[in-house]
Amino acid sequence: MPTFHDPLADAAEASEALPGLAHASRVFDDPADTYRVFGDLVAGVRSLRQVLDQLAATHLNARDRAFDDDGNPAAGAASALAAADELHQAGTLLDQAYDRLDAAFSHSGRIAWHPEPVIDREAARERLAARLGGDPETTTVQAGTLTLTVWPDAPVGEHQRYAYRIADTTTGQELEGRDLFTGAGTPVDPHHAIRDLATFLSAAGQARQYALDHPGSSPEHEGLFPAWVAEAARTNTDALAELSEHTGSEPEQAVGRRWLNVAFLQGEEADAVLDLIDRDGAEAAIAHLSGYDYGEETTQAALENGYVYDDKPPTGSTDRTVTTEGYALTYNHGLGHVGLYREFDTPPDPALHEVQRPASAVVNEQPHHAPAPAREAPAAQRAALGADRDWYASPAGTISQSGRGLSL
Repeated sequence: MPTFHDPLADAAEASEALPGLAHASRVFDDPADTYRVFGDLVAGVRSLRQVLDQLAATHLNARDRAFDDDGNPAAGAASALAAADELHQAGTLLDQAYDRLDAAFSHSGRIAWHPEPVIDREAARERLAARLGGDPETTTVQAGTLTLTVWPDAPVGEHQRYAYRIADTTTGQELEGRDLFTGAGTPVDPHHAIRDLATFLSAAGQARQYALDHPGSSPEHEGLFPAWVAEAARTNTDALAELSEHTGSEPEQAVGRRWLNVAFLQGEEADAVLDLIDRDGAEAAIAHLSGYDYGEETTQAALENGYVYDDKPPTGSTDRTVTTEGYALTYNHGLGHVGLYREFDTPPDPALHEVQRPASAVVNEQPHHAPAPAREAPAAQRAALGADRDWYASPAGTISQSGRGLSL
């Protein structure tokens, strides 16, 4: 509850409440409920504008008490004035956001939401059974003390939706949700959904561990699940990591093969490829990234830089891997990176090079695992993938850096 007198406590509570809202608002059972959320958000933005003004006023009024680390009052006062100016600028931008939000609130208020069409669940179940070649029963696996269950739910457009249940056998707590989605056109595969649910839980557990190791920090994925789920995921890290990597839905890497790194992308370039995967599938991303493969030149660069790996490409516990035509694609929506690896003894397949080869070479810095020299695509090619546009503008992402929720 707000104190109305302790800004530190109230700021901490607001910071905690917003990730909760971000998580809860992923799915609305009744779209009419959005109008009430709109109203609360409009009031919240108005209050936030007031907070910015008051922070700026405090910096201005108390600037005679401001010093830098060396005790210089002139430098301290300059920083106080600069902070106040930036706060005023932020308030001006927030005014624009408020106007847009208020306009959206007005438009939403004109909508008369009708009840959701009644779905013949039995008929839908029969159609789903026909697609699967059998009865779409639930799929349940154990990951340490966590019991994970998924079952196909009604599709949303081209995305297959899964319902899921997370149960902690130690505490008896349970969580159910219906917001686990596949990429567009992806076939029904409960084992695939189990693996991705485990992947999201692993990310939440890692965020929980980071928060414990760094008090006061706000890890990126801490709002994926309620606190008790994140804590349970933290204590079952190894089991979840094994589950996310071995569900049988993708071919296992053959022991004894060697892989060399062709490209490793992060940031906006990786976001564009991740959207290509969602839109057209992993094979399309492999075809695109194979344009970074210059055959012997790429092989020599990998050897010189030590980007050759035995048995399988390097992957994190929450990475996904797809292999085809001598290539292995690794990617992670939550962490926002994509890598392409080629079997060491396999030459690049010219048939895969359906996009223009990149013209210039750059080396990407990458702390996750050692990258190979990556090549920057020309502007025309980047534009074709949409790499130069803001994929996540309005509305902004709320759960991860890439603005994605529990979407496969």
